Amino acid sequence: MTTAAERLAEFASGLTFEDIPRPVISEAKQHILDILGISLAASQLPYATMLSALVRQWGGKPESTVLVFGDNVPAPSAVLANGSFSHGLDFDDTHTASIVHVSTGVVPAALAVGEAVRADGKALLTAIIAGYETVTRLGMAAPGKFHDRGYHATPLCGAFAAALTAGKLLGLGPDAMASALGICGSQAAGIQAFLDDGSWTKRLHPGWAGHSGVVAAQLAGLGFKGPHTVLEGRFGLFNTHVGSEHFDPTRLTAGLGTTWETLHISFKPYPCCHFNHAYMDAAQQLMQEHRFRVQDIADLECIVPREEAPIVCEPPELKVAPPTTYAALFSLPYCIAVLLVEGKAGLDEFSETKIRDRRIIEIAGRIRYRVGDVPEFPASLPGWVRVRLQDGRTFEKREPVNRGHPANPMASAEIQAKFRDNASRTLPAARVEAILQMVDHLEDLPRVADLTALCVK
Repeated sequence: MTTAAERLAEFASGLTFEDIPRPVISEAKQHILDILGISLAASQLPYATMLSALVRQWGGKPESTVLVFGDNVPAPSAVLANGSFSHGLDFDDTHTASIVHVSTGVVPAALAVGEAVRADGKALLTAIIAGYETVTRLGMAAPGKFHDRGYHATPLCGAFAAALTAGKLLGLGPDAMASALGICGSQAAGIQAFLDDGSWTKRLHPGWAGHSGVVAAQLAGLGFKGPHTVLEGRFGLFNTHVGSEHFDPTRLTAGLGTTWETLHISFKPYPCCHFNHAYMDAAQQLMQEHRFRVQDIADLECIVPREEAPIVCEPPELKVAPPTTYAALFSLPYCIAVLLVEGKAGLDEFSETKIRDRRIIEIAGRIRYRVGDVPEFPASLPGWVRVRLQDGRTFEKREPVNRGHPANPMASAEIQAKFRDNASRTLPAARVEAILQMVDHLEDLPRVADLTALCVK
């Protein structure tokens, strides 16, 4: 009987650029552009400097570029750094039906290995899409169930996707790719303890996942064997991490090559947890539609799915006054309050100054939540708010689909504007435009190294 790992490996190893529909190629290029811009912006943060210094200190074979910093290091080291950059702002895309971040675990692995093996743009795109189609299906097999156990689904699922992405670029056959997945089962990791104090470990998760995936593929390429029952087996990922009653093994491979989950990935308009976005939009729309001022709010109630509450609502005292800028990204009260007070919620609204702004903290203290039935979740990440004003008037707004979702899309111009804003924090305007044009014509790229070279300061 063919295992899920074997089926995924067969799909990835056999996938050709010509097999992929043009709309899927176009969508993937937009996600690649998006994650590059986010990585460039995040490179300015202290944790990124630490990671770049660490992989520089490790040294090793110069084969892959650390973005912005320009060091040439072994591919696994480059993935550790670049993958962590790509998730550091929590501005990266999400596949809502699986509740996983997608590009962060796949694109850095593809860039590092693609550069190391001198791959071209078509090979890069094919490997990335194979990874996208893998990580989304792993998440869809048990949506939200990893989170229920305290795990972070993105690195757990992303490591396996990175292994197939790397294996594709390394030219592994299906048996070796299945072994790479098996090896990943002993490396994939990530817990949500960062939610207790706003510390930085979540930023590291996709970098470690990508590192694990690349190492697994390299080992498999040398003949190292891993268990092909790593996903649905009695001691596989799902039985050990979510329990047999909480996952559907058929979803691991359903629709491979016919249903393209790449088309169902959501972009982020705000640099914070995706669970918050539709609530933020709903609250702002109420204020605009009914022309009240932020100080007129007596209280604002958010009706949230059970799965979201532990991440963005609890404990309330930590969410009303987040202790760090990173904790603010996972605070529903803060994210709504900063948008209502400042009229925007970009990167600059999640600064040390803003999280200590008494105006924002005061409004955040008026925002509460209750767990309710929200049927749209997790097919989308909806928002439902009720506001009561000081004069007694009440208003309610439901946003059934988060902005940036394929059913409520961001325009290509918005995605490009987001990229320009992010990338220009690090690179000059001419370089930013050159990257945009190169990604737009990625299938014509002769060498991945030409793209990574543009991403160095």
